[in-house]
Amino acid sequence: MKNQDNFYSGEFKDLMSLNEDDAAPADIHPDAKFGKNVVIGRHVIIDRGCKIGDDVIIGHGSILLQGCVVGNGTQIDHHVLLKADTVIGKGCFIDSYVKSSGHNKIGDGVTLRFNVTICREAVVEDDVFISPNVMMIYSRHTGEKVGGIVIGARSHVGTAAVIGPGVRIVPWCTIGAMSFVNRDCNIPGTYIGIPARRVEK
Repeated sequence: MKNQDNFYSGEFKDLMSLNEDDAAPADIHPDAKFGKNVVIGRHVIIDRGCKIGDDVIIGHGSILLQGCVVGNGTQIDHHVLLKADTVIGKGCFIDSYVKSSGHNKIGDGVTLRFNVTICREAVVEDDVFISPNVMMIYSRHTGEKVGGIVIGARSHVGTAAVIGPGVRIVPWCTIGAMSFVNRDCNIPGTYIGIPARRVEK
């Protein structure tokens, strides 16, 4: 059933499914809104206030909590957890087991590979590629809540890198695999090591 916003709302039968027989349909809150050509997998949960754009695919077992937004043409793979008020832009790929702690903003054209953890209040700008098992940290060892991580546009974060609380990375940076970034990266370039330092050319 379409509503005035030209989204589908609350009727699973209006959505296409990855499931051949619909034996285990998604659990969709009546307030959730959907664009055209949305494909939903089995055992998906979509909470109140979520808005899903056109041509979105959401894989099996994924959970989108209250107020999440997914832009047109984005693919969310299997068993992804997006906590409340996670906003994802257009044309993104969110791989299996990605976790968002909520109140995040993910730009357009972003790739988050397998098992990436996005901490609360992080911002990932357009066209960023984040490799598998990257971890972003929200608080200090003292328990102080910091947040505010920013990954600048067109940056690349290597496998298993760790981004510390409050770190800001300017656009066009490359973070080496298994690096620990505990301070801002203010100049475009390549940063490697523990702690990460810029590699001079």
